[in-house]
Amino acid sequence: MKLLAKAESVAEFIVTYFFRQSSGTIQPVKVARELSKVMLKNKQVSIAHVYVPNLYRVYLHQNDYSILESFGETFRTELAKHLYDEGKKQGFTFLTPPLVEIKVGKDICPGGIDIKTEFKYSLVVPWHLEEENNSDETEDIEKTTLLVDAVKKVSSLEPDLSRKSRFYLEIIKGNGAGKVCYLDQKEVIIGRNQDCDIIIDDMEISRQHLRLVYENRRWFVQDLGSTNGTYVNKLRVDRYMVNPGDRIKAGQTHFRFNIDK
Repeated sequence: MKLLAKAESVAEFIVTYFFRQSSGTIQPVKVARELSKVMLKNKQVSIAHVYVPNLYRVYLHQNDYSILESFGETFRTELAKHLYDEGKKQGFTFLTPPLVEIKVGKDICPGGIDIKTEFKYSLVVPWHLEEENNSDETEDIEKTTLLVDAVKKVSSLEPDLSRKSRFYLEIIKGNGAGKVCYLDQKEVIIGRNQDCDIIIDDMEISRQHLRLVYENRRWFVQDLGSTNGTYVNKLRVDRYMVNPGDRIKAGQTHFRFNIDK
């Protein structure tokens, strides 16, 4: 990670130096600053959450667009992660992790910028939040709640219950560690109740805590109004599309969603 951070710092220096040499062109730091302003300006307050847009379209002059677009998806992803970090600091809620698009706008002068935003419930983004490889039980879990149908880049592996491959949950921490529960039906409810499909002996899990549901050839985790919440890869979620290898936490019980090929 230190090597990656160093490489990113060098890249940032190169980009900043390059833009300083070209007066009249828009600098990347200005784009990031304007995106943050637009996010704050367009927040929506509900009873329990403050929502901010998750889709940002940045319109630039043709010359500025050509320069910024040459950096490709990496630059757009860094802008999106910047927005996410800023929103998280403010306690805001995104419907999905943000997506930044860069386009050529009409009647925009060199160095100018116009940003349009949207709230989109089903937005697939080409990046995901990295899970730290840390097994320390005392580590804090991020409290950001995402109401999301799809947040990750669609995997080339699409679930298909008609195939011989079987999806399963493995308990990797907590009571029953090592147990494997195969997902052989399209809806699986997890909780303490005896009528749940997967019964977990964990007092921090609600009677009906969460469910896994198979829809449109993909698996989703959905919290069922639990007291302590449902987490996927450290994010507290209401609904979340899961991919093989994702970790799910309910109470003190940790699962890994995977496929038996």
